[in-house]
Amino acid sequence: MLVFGIDIIRNRSNQEKEFDFSGITRPILYEQSPRTGPSSAKITIYEYADFNCPSCKAQSADLNRAIEKYKSSVRLVWKDFPFLSASSKQAAIAARCAKAQEKFWEYHDWLFNNQNILSDAAFESGAQLFGLNTLAFTQCLQDDTIENLVEQDFREGQALGIDSTPTIVIGDVGLVGVSSYQDLEAAIINELSK
Repeated sequence: MLVFGIDIIRNRSNQEKEFDFSGITRPILYEQSPRTGPSSAKITIYEYADFNCPSCKAQSADLNRAIEKYKSSVRLVWKDFPFLSASSKQAAIAARCAKAQEKFWEYHDWLFNNQNILSDAAFESGAQLFGLNTLAFTQCLQDDTIENLVEQDFREGQALGIDSTPTIVIGDVGLVGVSSYQDLEAAIINELSK
């Protein structure tokens, strides 16, 4: 378990200037961040995950169950933390390209359910499956702006001390690894009581 609200000191000399997270103590909600739930929610839950991570896929069911139960009080924000393989980063970029066409969460679920076949051809097949404009999707896959959004989330997670997935941040608490529904619910209830 990580506790937020403290500055984790790290050697940041190798980080690009545009990703300067000096002094960061909490996740940041960016305009481009994929999210679900009401903007007026009392609690924002941040999920740092990798589409190639079997544990992240396993976490999804209990996280979705908790989000559904407390849907008027919570919103979920996806944070890319692609560190397991090269296809992890490409999957994150593909999901962001699906977001550009309003299909992030459907594509998110599809990526988790197809972890064993993630490749450029598979990403395009997924786009076709969801009726995305494939030309726009393919062009988006090459867009440096999208890659920078993925990299921004990853660097932010590193600055917060996150080094594995899934990591779920609820208020001041970071749940690392697959958390039970009971642990997720307890963290939500604790945060709602504040």
